[in-house]
Amino acid sequence: MRNIIEFDAMDPAFQRDPIPMFERLHAADAMLLDPAIDAYFLGRHEDVAQALRSDVFTTAPLAESAQPMMGDRVLAQMEGQEHKAKRGLVLSAFSGRSNRERHAQIIARVTSALLAESLRRGRLDLINDFGKAYSMLVTLEALGLPTDRYLDVIAWHSGVATFVTSLRLTEAQRLHSVACSQAFIAYLTPLVEDLRGSSRDGLIPLLCNPAAGGGMTTPETVALVLNVVLAAAEPSDKALAYLFHHLVSCPTLLDRVRNDRHLLAPAIAETLRISSPVQLIPRQINDDATVGGVRLAAGTRVFCMPGAANRDPSVFRDPTTFDINRRKAAQQAPIGGAASMHFAFGTGTHMCVGAAFSLMQLELTANILLDHLRDLRTPPGFMLEEEGFYTRGPVAMPLEFAPYDGAVPLGPRT
Repeated sequence: MRNIIEFDAMDPAFQRDPIPMFERLHAADAMLLDPAIDAYFLGRHEDVAQALRSDVFTTAPLAESAQPMMGDRVLAQMEGQEHKAKRGLVLSAFSGRSNRERHAQIIARVTSALLAESLRRGRLDLINDFGKAYSMLVTLEALGLPTDRYLDVIAWHSGVATFVTSLRLTEAQRLHSVACSQAFIAYLTPLVEDLRGSSRDGLIPLLCNPAAGGGMTTPETVALVLNVVLAAAEPSDKALAYLFHHLVSCPTLLDRVRNDRHLLAPAIAETLRISSPVQLIPRQINDDATVGGVRLAAGTRVFCMPGAANRDPSVFRDPTTFDINRRKAAQQAPIGGAASMHFAFGTGTHMCVGAAFSLMQLELTANILLDHLRDLRTPPGFMLEEEGFYTRGPVAMPLEFAPYDGAVPLGPRT
C-alpha cells in the first residue's frame, strides 16, 4: 500500500523545484496529500495511468477552473458520444496530409518572420524573443483566425491561464482573469459568427456545421476555440526551449541530431518525458476507488503529476538521464514500450487532442532552427531557471550562434 506524505503544494520550495519531492515520493512508494486543499497528488506511473484511463476519475474540477473562463463547457468536460464527436471534429481539423502541408507552411512563414532579425544578430532568446509570439501566431493561423491582434490575445490568454492553473488566487488576480476572459470572448464571438456557415476549411466552420457533426452554438464554439488556444499555445514554446536546452547542454548529442534528423523525434519524446511542460492534470473520483492500495472516497480530488510519473524509476531506467535511445530500449525490455510511455500529453479518453499537431510543430520548427543556428551555444554562465506550477517551463532560453547575414529562405523538412 502506498505511503501518504503530507505536503503543501504552495510551498515556495516545491514550486521552485518539484524534483526533490518527486524523488522522495518514489523512494517512499508514496502519494502526496495536501490537507489545506484536501487533495491527493499522484506521481507513480501506475497511479497516474489508472487515474487518467479510468472512467471513475472524472474531469469535474474543470467545471470550476476552466468553464468560468471559457463561457461554456470545454472538450474535457464532455463524455460519451458527444465527446467522441467533438473530439473527432477537432482531430479532423488538425490531421491529414492537406492539413499537415498547410500547417507546415504556416510554421515556416511564422518562424521565418520572427527569426530574421535574431539571425542577423547571432542572439536569440527562444522564450522571450521567439516562443511566446510563435506559439500564439501558429495557433491562430491554424485555427483560421486573424493575427493582427495577437499581442492582445497573448495578454488575454495569460489572464485566462492564470485562473485555470492556479489553486489559490488573490481577488485582484481573479478580477484580472475575469476581465481577460470577457475581452477574449467578446473578440472571438463575431469572428465565429462570421465563419458560421462558411465554406472555408478549418475547425470553426466544422464545429458550426450540423451536417459535419457539429451544429454547436456560438458560445459553445467560442468555448471550444478558447480551449484549443489554451491547450495549443501554452506548452509549445516551453517544450521547444526545453528541447534546445537539452541538446545544447550536450554538444555531442546536438551534432548527432543535427547530422541525423531521424534522431530528432526521439529527442523530442525524451524532452517531453524528462521536462514535461504539463505538470498537473486534475481529476475527481465519482465512486469509491482504490489507488495503490489506498482507498479513496467518492468526491475525492486528485492531481496527476506527469512530471513525477515520467521519472518513475520502476518504469524508466536512470530516469534523470536524458537518453534519446530510451524508447528503443523500452520496446526490448520486459515491461514493454507501451507501459513506458510518458504522460506529457496525458493518456486515455481525454488525452490531449492536439498531441499529433504539437509533435509535428515541434519537429518542423526544430528542423528549421537546426538548419540555421550554427555554432550554437548558451551565453557564458547561463543557468536554466524554471517557473510554473500547472505548466512549467524555462524563464528564458538564450542562445548564441554564428550570425546569418543573407536572406532567410526558411522552409520545413518533409
